[in-house]
Amino acid sequence: MKDLSRRLPTTLVLIVFAYAAIRFLPVPYFSALLFLLVSLAAWELLRLTRPSPHVWPLAFTNGLLVALAFTVPWFGIVHALVGCLLADGLFFLFTVNSRERLAPFARDWGILALAVMYLYFPLYFLLELKKLGPNYLFFLIFVIAIGDSGAYFVGSALGKHKIYPVASPKKSLEGLIAAILTAGISGWLSLLLFPLPVGLPIAIVTAAVIGLFSQLSDPVESLFKRAAGQKDSGTLLPGHGGVLDRVDSYIFCAPLLFLLIQYFWK
Repeated sequence: MKDLSRRLPTTLVLIVFAYAAIRFLPVPYFSALLFLLVSLAAWELLRLTRPSPHVWPLAFTNGLLVALAFTVPWFGIVHALVGCLLADGLFFLFTVNSRERLAPFARDWGILALAVMYLYFPLYFLLELKKLGPNYLFFLIFVIAIGDSGAYFVGSALGKHKIYPVASPKKSLEGLIAAILTAGISGWLSLLLFPLPVGLPIAIVTAAVIGLFSQLSDPVESLFKRAAGQKDSGTLLPGHGGVLDRVDSYIFCAPLLFLLIQYFWK
């Protein structure tokens, strides 16, 4: 309960901030804000994975290309990926000029690709959901929050069967089941709060799937922290850790929800 009391004030601020941004910000401004938030998460990821310092600016340049691809109509994903490939390739060609810089070359380029494919690309589907309408993003946030809460309380009280002992020692099978069930129920409640053009059974199934994958996305992020010997990705958000700790569930779930909407909600 002490941990909960530390998290609650930050949670309330985040809720108000997220609601205002999703409801009122035009797409270009929301995209700029999203770029800032994802870049903060990327900064924390780079601190955990420790690439060579001279490649850090390139990670954010790659992220900017991805942001443009999701924001500017004439600049697509292909342009962004080709831009990242050429920028990174030429950068390393002209900067890897000693044996000292040759040693971490493959690792550095791999981490740059990780920042794009693990953070910028999937999290920019949050912008795609906003383009569909604010309620799609509210649906995602509400379902993940309720599912996480169900997993937390049930796991804390009844969790005995550990499922990710290396990545997340506190995650249990009981908590996972609770996350799926409570997320599914929240799909019904979400439609009452944030109406969407989808039938109730599909909304419930979608929410349950999101609840499942949010519990899978979280421990993947934890692997980076465990490998670096860190408990949290950062300290920016009191009681919550870093920005990466707050967006980890959306890495899997934002593109997944967009895909489900495109193929099953129509």
